[in-house]
Amino acid sequence: MIMQKLFKRITDENVQDIVDTASFGGITYWATEPNEQEFAGLPEGKEYTITEGVDDFPFGGRTVDAVHYLSKDDVRLAFCKLLDPGQELVNDEINGYILDAWRDRTEKDGIDAGHIDASAADAIIQVACFDELRYG
Repeated sequence: MIMQKLFKRITDENVQDIVDTASFGGITYWATEPNEQEFAGLPEGKEYTITEGVDDFPFGGRTVDAVHYLSKDDVRLAFCKLLDPGQELVNDEINGYILDAWRDRTEKDGIDAGHIDASAADAIIQVACFDELRYG
């Protein structure tokens, strides 16, 4: 019940903003762009493909450790986990960005995703994929 109320305050557009911020800089040190086959494996109910690995072209080629498929609710849940004042996953700076995004929410626009920088977006996506921080 409480989680549903929190989820409703994080709009689909907010989730897309977080994923975009992560994919353009936050997760690029541990994730690479998915290929056609990885995109094609997207299960029903999932919207995002996160390919854990590196692409060292032209030096070493592409290495994939795992492919993670996320729904918008997976990202919302990760945001909520990091919003928890008792969380111990991220430092105070990143937690502050997430708290600011929540604090500056509006009924119309949801959270203020403008507070979510690349490091905060990275943490949100890692928690959505792994339920922990593995990188950085």
